[in-house]
Amino acid sequence: MKVTFFLGRFPIPSETFVLNQITSLINLGHEVSIVAVWSGANDYKHKNYFDYNLRDKTHYLLPNEKKGTLAKTLNRLLSIIGHLGRKQVRVAMDNRRFGAHAKSLLLPAVIAQNPPQSPADVIIAHFGIEGVLAMKLCELGLLKGAICTVFHGIDISQTDILQRYQTDYQRLFKETELLMPISYLWKTKLEKMGCPADKVKVFRMGVNVNDYNYQPRTLAHDRLEIISVARLMEKKGLDVAIKACALLKSRNVDFRYRIVGHGPLADKMRALVDELNLNDRVTLLGFQPQHKVKELLAESDIFMLPSVTGADGDMEGIPVALMEAMAVGLPVVSTFHSGIPELIEHQKSGWLAPEYDSEALANIIENILNNKGSLRQMLDHARDKIETEFNEDITNQELSKSLVRSFT
Repeated sequence: MKVTFFLGRFPIPSETFVLNQITSLINLGHEVSIVAVWSGANDYKHKNYFDYNLRDKTHYLLPNEKKGTLAKTLNRLLSIIGHLGRKQVRVAMDNRRFGAHAKSLLLPAVIAQNPPQSPADVIIAHFGIEGVLAMKLCELGLLKGAICTVFHGIDISQTDILQRYQTDYQRLFKETELLMPISYLWKTKLEKMGCPADKVKVFRMGVNVNDYNYQPRTLAHDRLEIISVARLMEKKGLDVAIKACALLKSRNVDFRYRIVGHGPLADKMRALVDELNLNDRVTLLGFQPQHKVKELLAESDIFMLPSVTGADGDMEGIPVALMEAMAVGLPVVSTFHSGIPELIEHQKSGWLAPEYDSEALANIIENILNNKGSLRQMLDHARDKIETEFNEDITNQELSKSLVRSFT
């Protein structure tokens, strides 16, 4: 079966779930290609990216596009001018038909600069916005295949995206073959937005459980080691976590909290640590390579990710970082947010606090510390949840079988 992955940028370090799905379908015998609008991280070093020779399997639609609105627009305009004799380039400039993708000159620039791609049986587009663009490129003849769109989080929650793509999403619901939300919460929302229920099927993102040795924690350290691995952005709730640490310090809990990751709120997080006088307890480690992240997880007692709904409406899907923590035997502390309760059952496979509630987080961590003798059963439940419902070998086999049944 010929499968094309359609992506905005590739590769992206924080989207290992995309990389893993690609390599899994290759392992299952599918002929996989990748079409991305732009290149991602130039210094990307994930082993599977090289082992599977994914660079040579990827076609970039706008590989040399300049940054900055003015430079980008000029670059697109210059690429279009020499191709105005082509009907499809002119059609791609129809604002009424193609909306913002035409107005920004993205669509005509892509059509001008690229030949039609090899037909696929299935086009898997990750994120709703990419599904919309894939739909338009199919309409213009650049892509060919049944479109299956994966909805993750920001693409179905952020207010601005929902407003800007309202009309496009309605078209996608009519013209796409399959929508694949990663949670039942998003399945319900897509149906409420008008997508026919028979076009919506939940497919989980997961982790390769064989990569994670299960070592259930006993909290035997003299000092409690707490860790978060996350991009430093609003919806990760790391400011709430830091405030919870201030409460723990005031209660004389001996702990260290390490935050792994980078992002737009790094300076704000450092300032908050300074403001709360937590430099002796909280450390921001920035981006760390995967092998180092595994070492840090192995040294830790509790994984904390108190996700929240951003001011712009942005929400999580189901964070893979939580799955990884559960797989290795770390107690997980998170929030009643988005699809997270579909992964963590409160007080059975982890703990959940209300969003933005630093006191509840601090109380949970103190409770874990005071009842560490009863941890093992909960950690076993968490590992079992990953092995049975969020195991990428199983989820990707289910995806493969479903696609073969539906599109061959």
